[in-house]
Amino acid sequence: MQQSIVFSFFILWMILTGAMSLSFTLDGTRTWFYLVWALLFCLPFFLRPLAWTERQFRPSMTLIRHRRKRAWVHLAPWQPTTNLTPARVCLFWQSVNASTCQALEKHCTVIISSHLLTGFRAQRVLDCIKESGVIVHSRTYRIPFTPAKRALMQLEILFRQWRWRTDFRTTWPVMVICRKSYDVDK
Repeated sequence: MQQSIVFSFFILWMILTGAMSLSFTLDGTRTWFYLVWALLFCLPFFLRPLAWTERQFRPSMTLIRHRRKRAWVHLAPWQPTTNLTPARVCLFWQSVNASTCQALEKHCTVIISSHLLTGFRAQRVLDCIKESGVIVHSRTYRIPFTPAKRALMQLEILFRQWRWRTDFRTTWPVMVICRKSYDVDK
């Protein structure tokens, strides 16, 4: 199912870019048509150099997205997740810990969702929060990772990291952390 979704995406993208290049080169030659078509078709693969450029200006490893009384901690989309050195992995989880503690200062609920989250890593995040003196409740959920979501992740990895990945988990771990004592006046 996942592979058929990816294949369907490429067929639709090829048709769409062909129609766009045809509309751009109505008065041009066949050479211009193929040149524009190839350029438009390869456009998603420029996400990797764009991500590299963004890393130069925004080196943060994680993002905090605020919404109402909740905060979501995510891996920054411009950060690579493959061929990481142990120091880089340590830096990423330090950033997750710092972002979570920072988000707990302003919000009563923090949600961490990452395909890199494991039970051991979740416990390390909770230990870091306890060290900072904040008392929390936490729960980890396993959200089904449907074939459509896996196909989307596969396309994102292909376009951003220029590699083909087919093995994915069947569930997506999501950790919800709530403060036990939250001052409403904040």
